[in-house]
Amino acid sequence: MNSSARLQRIDAIAAAWGGLVGGIGLIIAGPRELVIRIGITVIIGVVAGFLTGVRAVRNRIMNAAIAWILANCFYVTYVVAAQIVHLITGPAAPALFPGGVTEWTQVTLIFGLATLGGGGVAHLLLRPSRRHTHSL
Repeated sequence: MNSSARLQRIDAIAAAWGGLVGGIGLIIAGPRELVIRIGITVIIGVVAGFLTGVRAVRNRIMNAAIAWILANCFYVTYVVAAQIVHLITGPAAPALFPGGVTEWTQVTLIFGLATLGGGGVAHLLLRPSRRHTHSL
């Protein structure tokens, strides 16, 4: 299978929707203590993955994985924008890697698993009907 056929299976709207929800969750979780941050990211990850899966018709797990990547991209974009605001206005900006790189890596991997779990739940619950109905 060529790469363009694989890319056609990705629903960009579904992945972006889940990524946006996940990114907001990462922004909210960022400055918290580790246990609270993990709790927030697990809940938001499942929600983001589930919302991605609800929108995606096929390949829900892959779409959830893309949503996880986008969520991290949204978070990094937010931190960069906040750093620019910090340079201009002076208030403290959020950390790019809250708690250090190791702690951030652990949290984002847990977030990724939760996002895939949410996509899996959507995949299990949202099976297409085998019967075709025709409306007049």
